[in-house]
Amino acid sequence: MKLLSILLAAAAAISAQTYTATSLNPSNSRYEVANVLGLNNHGQVLVDLCTNGICVGADRTVGIWANGVITPLPVPDGYSYYAQPEWYAINDSGTVVGTLLVTGASSQVGHVFIWKDGVATILPDAPYSAEFSGEGCPSSANGQSASYGINAAAHILGSTAYSPPQSGLECSATWIYDGSSFRILPVPVPAKCSGPAPLPNGGITSSPQFNDADQVVISVENNICGAAYTEQDPVVIQPNGSYSFLPLGSLSGAAAGGINDVGQVLGYYGSPTAGLTFWDGGGVQNLGSGGYAHLNQAGHVLYYSPPLAQEGSMYIWKNGAATAVDVPSPVPQNLEPVAFNDAGQIAAGGVGSAAYLLTPSGACAEDVTSKVSITRTGFRYNHSTGFFELIGSVTNTSDAPIPGPISIVVDDLPASATLVDIAGATLCNAPQGSPYVNDSQFGAGQFLEPGGSFTGSLSFIDTAQTGFSYSLRVLAGTGNR
Repeated sequence: MKLLSILLAAAAAISAQTYTATSLNPSNSRYEVANVLGLNNHGQVLVDLCTNGICVGADRTVGIWANGVITPLPVPDGYSYYAQPEWYAINDSGTVVGTLLVTGASSQVGHVFIWKDGVATILPDAPYSAEFSGEGCPSSANGQSASYGINAAAHILGSTAYSPPQSGLECSATWIYDGSSFRILPVPVPAKCSGPAPLPNGGITSSPQFNDADQVVISVENNICGAAYTEQDPVVIQPNGSYSFLPLGSLSGAAAGGINDVGQVLGYYGSPTAGLTFWDGGGVQNLGSGGYAHLNQAGHVLYYSPPLAQEGSMYIWKNGAATAVDVPSPVPQNLEPVAFNDAGQIAAGGVGSAAYLLTPSGACAEDVTSKVSITRTGFRYNHSTGFFELIGSVTNTSDAPIPGPISIVVDDLPASATLVDIAGATLCNAPQGSPYVNDSQFGAGQFLEPGGSFTGSLSFIDTAQTGFSYSLRVLAGTGNR
């Protein structure tokens, strides 16, 4: 039986999870957090900073909060920081991507920067794409770019626009940069768009999102089709350039909000009330009223409901059921969730200068690695899934039963490799942020008896496709991983 099991029990009741709260505004600090911009699996929070109570000009910048210490990131000469949250992201290596504006430009001219180990490097604008020839765009032009995300392998999702002054036409491209080259994404055209296809990126209406396999989810609104329509259609674009639209069911339209490594997609709809949708192998699911939503790699959705009210609550939806987040006092109860990682941590803000990292509390599961033997019997590429698979077995070599749930943790993965179909990431069993899967045979109240074993596989994305090293451990019993 496979080790991988993520959606174990549909529509099951979920016990409340308690949290500890850590303020992102350290005492006696010259910095104050104006906005939360991102969160990685190691608990590093990307923040929008004000300095000495000043939130304009050179006194406002981007930084990283980690273990109570705020480190501002340098802004190179000739550029200025602009607080546009969707432009900024951080990955598990602590690498940050963002967009800075050219100082003194007559309009907002932006370029993409990457901060690695605190050093800022500019990313060149994507080269003008030949795909636009014949559309009224010039053969070359000066570009301006914006960033939308960075994945585990430090691939960048962004766009470059070219605005030829002689025509007033904006020609643009959405792309993925893999560290050496740009891949231009196609412009999806739904079947109901009759007449001419839209101009380059003319129908894209939302910031794109992508996963560690470079799958992109985006929304299009083809209001410049021959027979115009304004409903939004969510679409997934594959690395090979092919794309497919997601089913809408009874919805007239929906906007895409995120995609994880197994292709699950979070979305929004606006009629008759604001609500959330979730696409998986079973089609589209309606999560009901909500907003400010975030999807993690375990298929859990964090959201705020009611979505736009002054007073609301945070919820976590998983396996078909939603549970309110127990926000500890004296944290403001109407904080808005801004980021959600695989370890279950929540970065929240939006009430004055209040900004907090909420961390699940409770006992830790037991590390039983010394009580088992792990045998690896094969490593292969699965052509049907596009993942690499590790085949192996776990045997209880102790003289006592090992209680479920039983989790296989993968440590020390390189940035180019990602474990998929995960149940979460470690939090209190250090190191934080290591992904794990649960074996489907051993839930709470079940045991792996002495001498007993189970076999299965772990699936990985390997963007480098050169092989990689890692280490394994086993956690067991109830409690946090």
